[in-house]
Amino acid sequence: MQTKIDLYQKTVPLAQLGIWEHNLLTGELYWNTIVRAIYEVAADFTPSLKQTLQFYPDKEAVRGLINQVLQTHQPKTGVFQLQAISGRVKWVRLRANVHLERDVCTTIHGTLEDITQERASIQANLAQEQQFHQAFDFAPIGMALVSLAGNWLKANDSLCQLLGYTEAELRQITFQEITFGDDLASDLNQMHRLLAGTIDRYSIEKRYIHKRGQLIWTLLHVSLVRDQQNTPLYFVSQIKDISERKNYIELLQWQRQRLDNIIQSTGVGTWEWDVPSDNVICNPRASAIVGYDPDELSDCQMTAWHKLIHPDDQLANTQLLTQCFQHQMDFYVSECRMRHKDGYWIWVEIRGKVMEWTSSGQPRFMLGTYLDIHARRSLQEEQRKTLTVVSNQNSRLLNFAHIVSHNLRSHAGNIQMLTDMLIQEVDEQERQEYITMLQLNATNLQETLLHLNEVINVQAVDKRSKKPVGLRHEVERILTILSEPLRQVEAQVQTEISEQLVVHYDPAYLESVLLNLVSNCIKYRHPDRVLSIRLVALPVAEGHQLQVIDNGVGIDLKRHGHKLFGMYKTFHGNADARGIGLFLIKHQIEAMAGQLSVESQVNAGTTFTVTIQA
Repeated sequence: MQTKIDLYQKTVPLAQLGIWEHNLLTGELYWNTIVRAIYEVAADFTPSLKQTLQFYPDKEAVRGLINQVLQTHQPKTGVFQLQAISGRVKWVRLRANVHLERDVCTTIHGTLEDITQERASIQANLAQEQQFHQAFDFAPIGMALVSLAGNWLKANDSLCQLLGYTEAELRQITFQEITFGDDLASDLNQMHRLLAGTIDRYSIEKRYIHKRGQLIWTLLHVSLVRDQQNTPLYFVSQIKDISERKNYIELLQWQRQRLDNIIQSTGVGTWEWDVPSDNVICNPRASAIVGYDPDELSDCQMTAWHKLIHPDDQLANTQLLTQCFQHQMDFYVSECRMRHKDGYWIWVEIRGKVMEWTSSGQPRFMLGTYLDIHARRSLQEEQRKTLTVVSNQNSRLLNFAHIVSHNLRSHAGNIQMLTDMLIQEVDEQERQEYITMLQLNATNLQETLLHLNEVINVQAVDKRSKKPVGLRHEVERILTILSEPLRQVEAQVQTEISEQLVVHYDPAYLESVLLNLVSNCIKYRHPDRVLSIRLVALPVAEGHQLQVIDNGVGIDLKRHGHKLFGMYKTFHGNADARGIGLFLIKHQIEAMAGQLSVESQVNAGTTFTVTIQA
C-alpha cells in the first residue's frame, strides 16, 4: 500500500494533475501542490470551499456541478474558466466524485487540470478551420476538395458558377468526366506524381467542359492533404478562369499570323528600334533586302543600318529622322540608296513611327519598315533619261524643221528667180550660166531632201534592228575603209578593244558612228603634229563605253558646246565640213538608247564617248 502511495506521489507531478478533497463532516479542504500552482497561492494558504469558488467567474456553474455529484453520487466533469490569485485567466478541467460510508456521503474529491494551452490550441484550430471555410466558400476563384478517385467532395460557389453545375450535381461526377479529352492525360500524370510524393503540388492550364458544352480555359493549382501518418486524404484544387486571357492570346496570335502573312506577301521588312540603347530587331525580310542572312544582323544596332545608306543620301535621311523626333511629322519616310552585301547600291524606302516617348518628349521606341523600291526607282530613272532624250530629240527635230523649211524656201526662191531670169534672158551665154546655177540649186535641194530622209529613217528604227556585233571587228573594218586617208596623214591608230567584246547594235548605225568620229579625227587634225587616234572600250554600269580620242585641234566647248550637235553647225572653217555628221550620229546613238558626250581642249585634242546599253 505504501508503494502505491509513493507511486501516486511520483506520478501526479508528471501528469500535472491537481488533487483536491473536501471533508463534508469536518469542512476541511485539501489541495495538493499542483492545485496550489494552478490557483497560484502560497504553500501556507489555507483554502476553504467559499474561497475556492471566488476563483471562478461563473461560480454558479461550479456550484451546480458539485451539487449534481452530491445528489447523484455519480462522478462529473466540467470545464471552467478561473482567475488565479495573480489575476491570470486560465481554463481548467474539474472532475468530482463522492465517498460514501453506509450510504452517507462523507467526502467529495476530484482533480483539477490546467487545460489553458489545450483550450487555446483548440480555439486556434477552430479559428483556422473557420477561416479556411470562409476563404473556401467566398473565394473569388473556384475551390474544391477532390477525393483520390477524382470525385468532387466539396465545391464553392465560384466553381459552381464557373462550371455551370450545382454542388450537389458536381458530387455525382468526377473531374475526369468534365475535363477536355486533350488535357486529361497531362492532369492525371501530374496527379499521380503528387500521390507518389515526387512533387508537392502542381499547376497546369487545362480546359473543362461547361454544363452547357462550351470549353472553359482554367489555371489549376492542386495540393494534397495527408494525415499524420502521411497517408493521402484528398486534393485541394484552386481553379481560376483564364478563358478571357487565352482567347485574347489566341486573338493576338491570329492577328500576328495575319500580319505576318500580309508582310510576307508584300515583301516588306520590319524593324523595331529601342532608341536609347540603339538596339534594333529586324525580321528576315529586312536583312534579305540588303543581302544578309538574319543571323548576320540579328544583334545589329540602328547605327550600323544607317551606315549602309549611301553617303549622298545620309544628310537628307538624318534630317527627316530628326524632324520626326522633333514632332514635326508623325511618320518618318525616306527613300535612299543602301549598300547591298555584294557591294552595289539598291533603292530602299524606309518608314517609321515613334510608338513610345519618354516623359521629357524624347523617342523611346520606334517601329518601321524597309521596302525594296529599286525596280521602281530604276524605272523612274530610265523614264527620266528617256524623257530627256526625247525632249532633246524634239528640240533638235524642231531646229531641223526650221532649217529645212528655211533651206527649202531658199532653194525654191533661188530656182524661181533663176527660172524667171532664164525665161527673160536672150543672151545664150547668160542663159547657160543660169542653167548651170539652176542645176547647182537642184543638187543642193536634193541633198537637203536626202538629209531630211536620213533623219526620218533614224526615227523609224526600233529595237528589233539591234544585232550582236563584234566591236573590235567593226572598228577594224572602218579603219580599213579609211585606210587611205589615214595613210595620207600618216596617222597613228591604237585600238584597245577586246576581241571577245560583242555589243547589240544596229550595224548600219555603228558603221555611221565610227565613220563620222574617225573621219572627224582626220578632218580636225592638228597641223603641227602627227595625228594620234585611240579607240578604247570600257565596261560601265549601263553596258560599255566606246571612246574615240585624238590629239587634234580641239573644240572650244565654252563657245560652241551648246550647238555642237546642231544641224549644219561647223566651227573650224573646214571646206569638207557640212555640219550634218554629229547631228545624225547623236540621233542614231540615242535611238539605240545610248548617249554621246564630248570632252575637248583647244589645241590639245578631243574625246568622244559613246555609251552603249547592254
